[in-house]
Formats: sequence, structure tokens, C-alpha cells
Amino acid sequence: MRPEPFRHLETDTHVAPLGLRFRDVVSDTFVGEGLSVTVYPQASAARRVPLFANRTGVYVLHHAPGLRDFEMGAGDDEFWARVPAGKTFVVEVEDMERRFLPFSLKLDLPQRGIYRWLSPLDSAPLSPPAPVAAIPLYSAPARSTPAGLAVLRADLWNPQLDAPAAWAVVEARTDGQLLARGIADERGRLALIFPYPKPGRFPVNSPPADASPPAPRGPSLLAQEWRITLRAGYTFLSPPATTDTLAALPDLRATLAQLSAPPASLWLDFTRRIALTGVTLRYGRELILQSEDSINHSPPASPAALYITPAV
Repeated sequence: MRPEPFRHLETDTHVAPLGLRFRDVVSDTFVGEGLSVTVYPQASAARRVPLFANRTGVYVLHHAPGLRDFEMGAGDDEFWARVPAGKTFVVEVEDMERRFLPFSLKLDLPQRGIYRWLSPLDSAPLSPPAPVAAIPLYSAPARSTPAGLAVLRADLWNPQLDAPAAWAVVEARTDGQLLARGIADERGRLALIFPYPKPGRFPVNSPPADASPPAPRGPSLLAQEWRITLRAGYTFLSPPATTDTLAALPDLRATLAQLSAPPASLWLDFTRRIALTGVTLRYGRELILQSEDSINHSPPASPAALYITPAV
């Protein structure tokens, strides 16, 4: 008896309206586990749904509020050509392992393919576009420093508000090259973790490279030091958290965009007479920045605070 020929009755497709990939700015690797990622319509936080990571570490959204009919579509080019204008959703990201700072992000859904992040600090999109641009994850102050990396820490304090400088942004550079960019948490605590710059060398009159036995080409690793310049962005983005209320998660674009405004001032002293524009980084030593009591002035904050004020 001949078997009946196979009959294709129907095709059941499910189209995901959003896929997100995240990148650790310290290790420059994708992060596909340990994150809590949720999304909800901008005007309805109660309709929150989670995103789950697939095998490739992409966080995928299914069953988005108000997008059920879209998710049952074909997903081909013709289907996407007919997709109406998107609706604004809010994505919130928190790290259950306390490695990265939390943040929010507003997106119009649906988005085809993996969402491509474009930083507000980029003047124009790359041409041709880079591979999938993952959303950056910035280090939380409680994150442990991986072996062999430098760390710069500070408790940023706004003396004008007599409060922590929540969500301020700080960049560290050497010879004009960006070493690290970091964000303070809701209590002003900042951790910049980054690879050490290239070791220095002896002056030009050092021994020739072909000397026998080979001569050392620079100071020992433990004696290495570098001059680091600092730049800060701070625009009263969000009020600090209190014991009574939790601060809302900052919008990542708005946070980074603070660096597009005139730079904020970091202060070497509590009287705000001497600006802190640069520091010396030494190999193997944690660099902790703080303002100083230059004329017996007693600060209202912890003596370990680093004063920061927005640009006028």
C-alpha cells in the first residue's frame, strides 16, 4: 500500500518584535546571562513583560502588549514593508549579579532583527554600518576588578545640592586616547575599570635594541605611571535616591548625552578654587579620587567625596 504523499497544510510563524544584545565595555564581550530585561508600553508600566536570552545570548521579546497580531505575521520582506509606524516602549535592564549599572531605554516597536545601538556621542552612523552594535553595559561600583586591569573610583558629590551626583558621566584619557567611560550610580559612586595604557619606554639615548645581553627598554612594570586627563558630564539628570523612595532608572541615551553638553567641573578642593583635570595612574594601585581640605574647610559630605558641579 502506497503511503499518501506529504501535504503541507499551513505554516505557523512567530515574529519577535525585539531582539537585544548587550556588551560589557570592560571586556568588550557580549553578555547573555544574569540580566533582567523587561519591556512595557510607555504609558502602561503595569503591562511589563520579560525578555529571555536565546542560545546566542540575544534577549528576545515575545507576547509584547498590543503586538499580538504582528507576532503572527509572516516575517518576510513584504510583511515588514507593510508594518505600520511603531509604538513607543520602555526597556529596563538590571543586573542580578551586580556587575553593571541599571538603565532604561525608549524604543519604537517592532524592530526588525537585532536592535542596532547608536550612541548619542556618535556624530554620524558608521558607513558601512558596523556589525550588530550591542547596547553598552557600564560597571557598577560593587563590581570586582578583573586581574591585570586598572581601576579609578570616586564618590561624586554635588555641593550645590548637598547631594550625590547621581548618574554623572566621567571619561579618562591618555595622550588624547579614550581609556574608559563610566557612569556614577544613584548615590554618586563611580568605578572606571580599564586596561592599563601601553608601558612607557626609556628616552632616545637608551641602550640599542640589539645589545647583548638585551638591555631593558623601560622601567619595570611596577614603576610604570601615566598621566590621565579627566572629563565629566553632569546636568542634574535625575534626583538621587533617598531612604524613602527609589530613584527611577536613568535613560541611557540621556545619561551619555551629558557629555555632549559643556563639561562639568571636578574640583581638587572643597572650596572649588582648583579644578581637577588630570591625575597620575600607577601600575597595580587603585586610583581613588577625592577633593582635599585645602584651608581647613569642613565639607558637608564624606571626606572621601569628589566635588562636581555642572557647567554654568
